[in-house]
Amino acid sequence: MADEKLREELLNELKIANGLEVEGLSYDPHIFDEFLKENPDLRQNHHMLDCSIDDTSKFFAPRQIRIGHGFPTRSFSTNFHSPYHLVKESDGFYIEREGLLISKASFSEIPDWYEKTSSSGTKLKDICQAPGSLAHGEGCVFTCYSNECVLSMNGKDCRFCNIASTKKRFAEREGNSWKYPKDIAEAVKAAYDEGFDHFNISGGFVPERRELEYYIDVAEAIQNETGLEDFNGTAVIGAPEDLGVLERYKEAGYRTVAIHPEVWGESWFNSICPGKAEVNGGFKHYLEAVDEAVQIFGKGRVRTQFVAGLQPKEMVLEGLEYFASRGAVPFTIQWVPAIGSHFAGHRSPTEEWHWDLIIKNYEILKKNGITYEQVYDLIPDWRQFADLYRINNHIDNGTPLFVDKTKK
Repeated sequence: MADEKLREELLNELKIANGLEVEGLSYDPHIFDEFLKENPDLRQNHHMLDCSIDDTSKFFAPRQIRIGHGFPTRSFSTNFHSPYHLVKESDGFYIEREGLLISKASFSEIPDWYEKTSSSGTKLKDICQAPGSLAHGEGCVFTCYSNECVLSMNGKDCRFCNIASTKKRFAEREGNSWKYPKDIAEAVKAAYDEGFDHFNISGGFVPERRELEYYIDVAEAIQNETGLEDFNGTAVIGAPEDLGVLERYKEAGYRTVAIHPEVWGESWFNSICPGKAEVNGGFKHYLEAVDEAVQIFGKGRVRTQFVAGLQPKEMVLEGLEYFASRGAVPFTIQWVPAIGSHFAGHRSPTEEWHWDLIIKNYEILKKNGITYEQVYDLIPDWRQFADLYRINNHIDNGTPLFVDKTKK
């Protein structure tokens, strides 16, 4: 009974984390002034996207918030009309809803390597970040190599995306620019020396040949710097026109890849992702690319993402079932009608709608034999469906809820 009570407590915390993803968080913009003055490295860095509904470019907010036992949100999302409100008490920060305190709030710790610099003189924290699992040192190093997107330049960006707007509002303030392979490699080496063990690279949409050549350069630089042939890297890529180049990512040293169609169904894909539809051979080609990637990298080593809330739930479930049955690891993220996107001002479905989909996402993966280890190896920052693995493994098998891999 005690175990089931703990499971219920942890699931309730996860529901709050889901609610913050969907609704965002309201707060006094000055509530973090003292905290972030003392902890400047915890300031939010908009290296690729801004997940907020309201503008935060005139003040600073933290990069991430944690609930209860430490479950992270994907990003810190600001919505001054959210039912979730952050308050500061004498012993710390709390989440409040309808006048009731519902959870203690905490923030990520900073790894030692954040304060080091590369040989070019760039702070490593400005090259790579440690998303999602930072407070418990679970080991992912992430870099957004570029906040440019050629699709947005042509007016054919994905309709839910705000990469162009984010760059315009934050790039200069936060020093976000193109990342050089050697700098990335030095950041990865420093992080791996502290116990981190997974590298994820993504960025705005660039021409296919440029993307491939750059990713290969980054892989070679990491191998040279770390001495690791297999550096446990995930390459987030567009569906290549020539599917034969997928083999080159594996040959370069990437263990896993991510290919994201974002929505399910050809007509939806054409409407929501017009640039991808035009440049990457269309929706059917995306399906072929995922299939080919699974053949090359293996079952459980290809992830594919859906932005949940843009379509009826049954369509998303159809897509999840399709990819999972073919050996990929599909997952959903909660759609936020973020500032600067084409859908700004719209509404995402309810928290309950998203929570039901998270449960079903988890069940589909389990049914298709996708393991906790495969999910961890593929996902750069923890999502609620992945935390369901974490909770159930903890309760049913006695594994630690969080594992500290870093060396202190």
